[in-house]
Amino acid sequence: MSSITTTLPVESGQTTAEGRRNVRDSLVVTVGGQLERILGTFTALALRWGLDPALLGVYTGLRLYLDQTNRSSLGVSLGAVQEIPILRAAGEEVEAQRVADVAYTTNTLTCAVYIVALLAWAWIRAPRLAADPLANEWTWGLVVIAGLAVLKRYESFLVAVLRAHREFKLTTELDIVESLASAVAVSAGLWLAGFWGLLTGVGALLAFKILYLHARHPLRFRWDWHWPTAMRLMRVGLPILANTAVFGAVLSLDRVLILWRVPDGDRAMGLYTIAIMGTSWSLDLAGRIVLVMYTAFQTTLGRTRDPREVALQAMRATEAQAPLLAAGSAVAYLVGPLFLGTLIPRYADGLPALRPLLLGTFMLGLAWPARQVLITLERPVRLFLATLLGLAVTAIAGTIGADRAGIVGVAWGMTIGYSTVSLLTNATALAPVLGWRAWSAHQGRLVRTLAWYAAGAMFSAHLSIGVLPAWAQLPARCLFLAGWILPALWYWGHRHGWGGMTLRRPKPSS
Repeated sequence: MSSITTTLPVESGQTTAEGRRNVRDSLVVTVGGQLERILGTFTALALRWGLDPALLGVYTGLRLYLDQTNRSSLGVSLGAVQEIPILRAAGEEVEAQRVADVAYTTNTLTCAVYIVALLAWAWIRAPRLAADPLANEWTWGLVVIAGLAVLKRYESFLVAVLRAHREFKLTTELDIVESLASAVAVSAGLWLAGFWGLLTGVGALLAFKILYLHARHPLRFRWDWHWPTAMRLMRVGLPILANTAVFGAVLSLDRVLILWRVPDGDRAMGLYTIAIMGTSWSLDLAGRIVLVMYTAFQTTLGRTRDPREVALQAMRATEAQAPLLAAGSAVAYLVGPLFLGTLIPRYADGLPALRPLLLGTFMLGLAWPARQVLITLERPVRLFLATLLGLAVTAIAGTIGADRAGIVGVAWGMTIGYSTVSLLTNATALAPVLGWRAWSAHQGRLVRTLAWYAAGAMFSAHLSIGVLPAWAQLPARCLFLAGWILPALWYWGHRHGWGGMTLRRPKPSS
């Protein structure tokens, strides 16, 4: 039979319990992540209320330096996060802790080099900025960022290792608490000391996150320098870092093309952000779910040493998240243009790009599990080549779209490119392990899922209901869409135990 479901093994009590935990963890990070996004808007508003555009531009530029701190480890952190779940699943807790300690030590040393580089850059740039009215903010702000880098590096590594320990409830709890603390720290800092108070608030927030995690979990790191282990982690992590960079290029290419190819690029880029606002939730949601699945894949590999089991798990995860992403996309297709146009009327000219971009972000969200499979199975070169080929297709399609139809053409080009990246990544990860026949059946199931929700979105948005008064048309369309998709979502929830909350525990075997 063509369907892969006919080849799945009967799940044991252990795998059923693990599946329950994976679904529940996914629910936790998903709900917590959406709450974090809502609370994060208060910080964004506080920044714009408290800083004029020029100072906000300086702060945004300085944040780029701070956020790049995480790349200063040269992949060692990524290598450690790759190995720790596998070692723990195999019962090698002592070795897992040693790997974390070596990675922590290496991070500290490489971060020190990065700090020196930031201070040197501030010193070199200072004479060139002498005539700039914001010279002090740029120069001394960079010095402050150099001081914050060590806090940022430690905090990011601590969160990553906790996720490798499957402490998703704690890290999600931290995200929510951080959103509240950030709004307070940023607002208080701006009110007390303006720009410099903002930087102080950022430092206080990083210190708060570290103290919060230390108070809630016993994980600590010790100084342990071991050059061979550091080099091994670097060899594992650098390819992952390269893949992160090329995938980041895929995600940012639309903005580059708009600034480069579309007339009046600055304004067009501003208008296009409303399309990004209406579609980025899909990638965010998929990315949060894969935080759980990445560790689950590593745990499965550490327990079974079987690439096929990891591939099957990724296939199930992709099919399980597809209805959620498709349902959300259907709702965004119907109400997104009206809602955002009402909320931000100055950006309404960018709304025509929203709907063409939705399919692309949906497809790219489905690529996350396959990406993590290739990383888990230590096949980063294949992932890099697949993403690079997809990037080339995205660049060609986006360029043609920009030249012919402006931001709407770019959106269509991104959808073509993102879909290509998704299909190439999925095929590269699953087809060699499961076979092309099983992969084709998997794609067929995804197409059927997408077709149902896409049909509901199209009918609800474009069905002629002119007989109704204008005020009743949108509610009627929403009711139609709800009646279309809610039964399918109910079936999805029933099938997956409503996020693991109603799944029965397996009976112990006699």
